[in-house]
This record gives sequence, structure tokens and C-alpha cells, in this order.
Amino acid sequence: MTGDNPPPKQPIDKAYSIASINACIPSPLDLDKLNYNSWSNLFKRFCRTYDVVHHLDKPASTSTSQPDPFHETNDSLVVMWMYSTISPKLVDMVIDDTTKAHEVWERLRALFHDNKASRVI
Repeated sequence: MTGDNPPPKQPIDKAYSIASINACIPSPLDLDKLNYNSWSNLFKRFCRTYDVVHHLDKPASTSTSQPDPFHETNDSLVVMWMYSTISPKLVDMVIDDTTKAHEVWERLRALFHDNKASRVI
């Protein structure tokens, strides 16, 4: 009966069965809580676990590797994870149905780092 076994699940396959990312990232990112550093570290670790952390980086302009047929689907999953772990106010500030994960990631980073100087004052 060799050959009847399905291939082992890849990390991203397991990611689609997650009921709630909020169990892993319990404190939503919020402008009022000043929790960007802890949230971003937890979120990156979560993405590393499921081998999708590369979606947070700006894609290389040229690539010689074979394109991933599931790239768009996985990218959308990462975006949905971000939306589900940030405050509704932040979702309203960054939501866009065509935005890639790295763009949402950069928008969030910019929101918190741009506010850092004014908070110090």
C-alpha cells in the first residue's frame, strides 16, 4: 500500500486550519496601547512558524525562481491575519482589497514609527 499515503502537511497547509490567530497574538495592535514592538515580534514569529514571513518583506524586483502558484492566496491569508489582530480603527486606516501583505505591514510600521517622535515631545 505504498503510494497511498498523502504527502505530509506543509506549514502553510496547517495555517488554513487555524481557528483563531488571536490565541497566539492575544493583544491586538492599537494606536493607544503603544504595543507595536510586541505585536510585530509575535506576528513575525507566527508567520515564521507557517513559513510565510517572506510575505512581510518587499518582493525582489527580479526573481529567477519558479513562481509559487499559491503566492496570492497565501499573501491574502497573511493580510487577513493582520486585519484580525489589529484594532478596528487601524483596520480602517490600512484596509484595501488590493493591498499585499508587505504593504499593510509597512503601513502599520510607518503609522507607529511616524508617531514615535511626536509622542516623545
